[in-house]
Amino acid sequence: MKIILCICFSAKNSLYHKKILSNLNEINTPPGCKLSFYLITNDNFKILKNLVSTIVKNFKLEIKIFKTAKKDIPSTRNVFLKVIKNKKIDYIGFFDDDCKIKKNWVFDMVTFIKKNDCQIVGGPQLHETRIHKYKSFYQFMEPKYTHKQKVNWIATNNCFFKKEIINETNLKFDEELKNIGGSDQLFFTKLKKAQYEIMWNEKAKVIEYYQKNRENFKWFIMRNFRYGYSGLIIDQKIFGNIIGNIINLMKIVYLIIIGLLEIIQIFKSYNIIKSLFYFSRAIGRIFSITKFKMKKYC
Repeated sequence: MKIILCICFSAKNSLYHKKILSNLNEINTPPGCKLSFYLITNDNFKILKNLVSTIVKNFKLEIKIFKTAKKDIPSTRNVFLKVIKNKKIDYIGFFDDDCKIKKNWVFDMVTFIKKNDCQIVGGPQLHETRIHKYKSFYQFMEPKYTHKQKVNWIATNNCFFKKEIINETNLKFDEELKNIGGSDQLFFTKLKKAQYEIMWNEKAKVIEYYQKNRENFKWFIMRNFRYGYSGLIIDQKIFGNIIGNIINLMKIVYLIIIGLLEIIQIFKSYNIIKSLFYFSRAIGRIFSITKFKMKKYC
């Protein structure tokens, strides 16, 4: 069995790269498995190469580094898909370059996908925080799935799937979403629409390292705004412009109603914060109708 996992390295997350590479030393390789990590970088190739040679001591792993001039996330992921296109591989997967994975993650994913009738598996992302209230903010944004639940899409921060899917569909990450995010949601939603089964493995967790710049209310408001903004574009690409716009209007009304219900339930500060997050998503969907251009990923 051959597995290749991809981590896309970017300059903005360089603070975490030593931690991630150290984390690779802890990864357990299942019996009879050849495990490789392909590191795609749009930053300094030599620095990353030196870090790998200095830090990674897990000689059971094969590590290869690829340089790309493209700076956006979807394009970097597509470099990986192009590299592995003609390789004989059983499974592939993605992680973010600000996360660590549990040492038995690969074993948990392989076991799960073999025992369950599915081609694609996703898992939860936890978050390191210094201030407790932000943990609940992160939990608000994460999906509320149960173990073995069939889902419509997963994120590339924690995913594992059969490589044959790439050959069968020739699907790529949509580079038009580079400034707003959501290319992974669109990617896996299209695969779900093409009748590939996606399931949730609650046991296979990844942990996002603490990020000081995110522990502020504005960041969470803007992230929820971006979720709403990208939502319309994803709906249009999946269902077409007319139906996509109708779905968008329905979701705007839904988000506003849910936001109002959060306020009137029990007058607690967290309910008000949750309502503001719902309102931010609704506003994002409204702004998306106006074709307002987001200049950078937030």
